[in-house]
Amino acid sequence: MNHIAEHIKAVIFDHDDTLVNTIEPIWKLHKHVAREHYGKNLTNKELHEHWGKPLKRMICLLYGTDDPETAITHISRYHRIYIKKFFDTTIAVLARLHKEKKLIGVVTATSRQYLENDLDRHKGAQEFIDYTQAEDDTQFHKPDPRVFEPALKWLTARNVKPKEVLYIGDSFLDAQAALKAGFNFLGVETGLVTHDQFAKEGVASIPDLSNLLG
Repeated sequence: MNHIAEHIKAVIFDHDDTLVNTIEPIWKLHKHVAREHYGKNLTNKELHEHWGKPLKRMICLLYGTDDPETAITHISRYHRIYIKKFFDTTIAVLARLHKEKKLIGVVTATSRQYLENDLDRHKGAQEFIDYTQAEDDTQFHKPDPRVFEPALKWLTARNVKPKEVLYIGDSFLDAQAALKAGFNFLGVETGLVTHDQFAKEGVASIPDLSNLLG
């Protein structure tokens, strides 16, 4: 596949804005919850500032609350209205990687509940994904490379070294954590970081996952 070296044995993806289109529906969801339950009109600037942080920390900052569990309850009430969808080529890319016998994983800062909800809605993806790791599975978060400790245990059990792993994500937090963990990294420009911004930091990137198919 284009952009994936032959020595790569495992490809691990970020989830939001990498595999699924998150910004458009979920920013609308957060604005709705903030307005209806916290009397706050969230701006795109605020969402941009905190986007990508661990879910509970992010919603506390966005809503101005110290009770993330109640906030999550509010969010859950509307989650079936503001639905994230896989990008058009996500399933094709996963299927191609599976055919080429690459291990496929997902490591994300979203919660296990929301990750599984997304995968349940897109059942075609589940048959290709070998490993998932959510916010609940580690106390560390990107850009701390220790976020990958559970994934590294899983990879080690399958005789895969860090240098044989490619992590694909849409943010600088993804890049920093992956590179510090010894992984290779490829950015996708489907989030908030542009090609020029990735390039300025010396990070290779592609417009979207379709570029992996050639």
